[in-house]
Amino acid sequence: MNVRRDRFISTIALIGAFSGVFIADVAIADDDFSSIEVFTDSRTPVRNNHPSTTVYKVDRIDRFQQVLSEGLPSDPETAKQAALHRFQSMDTQISSELENAAKGLVQAMQYGVDRYPAIVFDGKAVVYGVTDVQAATRLYEQWLEGGEKL
Repeated sequence: MNVRRDRFISTIALIGAFSGVFIADVAIADDDFSSIEVFTDSRTPVRNNHPSTTVYKVDRIDRFQQVLSEGLPSDPETAKQAALHRFQSMDTQISSELENAAKGLVQAMQYGVDRYPAIVFDGKAVVYGVTDVQAATRLYEQWLEGGEKL
């Protein structure tokens, strides 16, 4: 690929099959990417994962808080004890999901990702508006090759 190094673009809209798809905040260091991170929620499935894809479901903490507080008694001390019991009895799957969401929120903040769905390539470029990794990869590669811009 013919990639101009050290190219900074604040916001670039791509012409493609998806409306509302953007690649933003890019600093290209090399022609290949080794990591792909998807930021989404539990209602939006990710399609066509790449082997190096990490998926963050960033709404999991909010969903956990809703479940944790559901049906609690009105007495504050009793509610506190019930919530604590629920929290202590959570299984390893829920714990892993919460850890994933927390890591995802931290990564999103570090990258400046301000909405989802978003797919980040090597921590350098983000494609907003899609959760199909294969489609986002094609759009990203087209952009790298100097594809058309709006």
